[in-house]
Amino acid sequence: MRLKQCFCLALLAVSTPLLAEHAYITSQAANQLSVINLDSDKIVKQLSVTKGPVGIAIDNQRHEAYVTHPEDGLVTVIDTKTFEQKYVIKTGGQPFGIVVDPSAKQQVFITDWQRNAVLVVNPETKLVVDLLSVPESPAALVLDDKRRRLYVANRNANLLTVLDADTPRKYAEIPTGKAPYAVTLSADGQQIYVTAIQDNTLTIIDAETYQVIDTVKTGLSPYGINVSDDNCCIYVVNQGSNNVWVYDRQTFEKTAEIAVGKMPESLSFSTDQKQAYVTNWFSNSVSVIDRKTGKKTNDISMPSGPRSLGQFIGE
Repeated sequence: MRLKQCFCLALLAVSTPLLAEHAYITSQAANQLSVINLDSDKIVKQLSVTKGPVGIAIDNQRHEAYVTHPEDGLVTVIDTKTFEQKYVIKTGGQPFGIVVDPSAKQQVFITDWQRNAVLVVNPETKLVVDLLSVPESPAALVLDDKRRRLYVANRNANLLTVLDADTPRKYAEIPTGKAPYAVTLSADGQQIYVTAIQDNTLTIIDAETYQVIDTVKTGLSPYGINVSDDNCCIYVVNQGSNNVWVYDRQTFEKTAEIAVGKMPESLSFSTDQKQAYVTNWFSNSVSVIDRKTGKKTNDISMPSGPRSLGQFIGE
């Protein structure tokens, strides 16, 4: 009996498929959310959502995707198991960038472009529980879970704001380039990276001291930014140049330039780090980049105006 039971368990383990990975793409002009299966690079679901979806965040623990709608003051919540809409959170203002807190605190942080604030939302109660004041026009933000800090790019203030993720406290305001838009953190948590779209720069900041380490030139109008998990490479999406620049993280020297679609905005990596996916706002596509070769391998056609500000790949 025990042998038979072990055989059945082994058979179950072998036959159980691995969960697929997906990219969640907001199409602002089409009012749609598209779900791409990364095994096939095919769209497996398209949902009509509230007007003007922009930002995205994935919560793999709660199996939810959060979509911001700056035009309507709403956040749509999608079930990532069924790919169906669960509910809508009324935030007011202009919710823009968004990030999920992976800790047990159950928080979602959202920048409010209109009210110059970061909203704290409880996903259980679906209510805004706090509103943290920041400088003008907060765009993207990232959470440093180790230090429990939020880094917020304030576009019209030329500043990066550092907030406490657990209490309403501001730690620092760090000068950046002109019109900072996107921000990310190295995988080891040692450095913060901020793109500035009006002076074509990337600011590198020490996450411990908040001192600027270096400022390097980018292509035209750098929007999205991401850093590989192995900490080797920084990827910057240049909207005005229609390309992605890759930098060595140790030297900050440019090592590659990869052509993508028109007006690219955001970039996320597959979990295995083998591919990078780039949304192309004006060519209505998502470009797939092979990280090993540094070449674009595919363009996936999308509904009008794909953006997906944030980390858009999850379960």
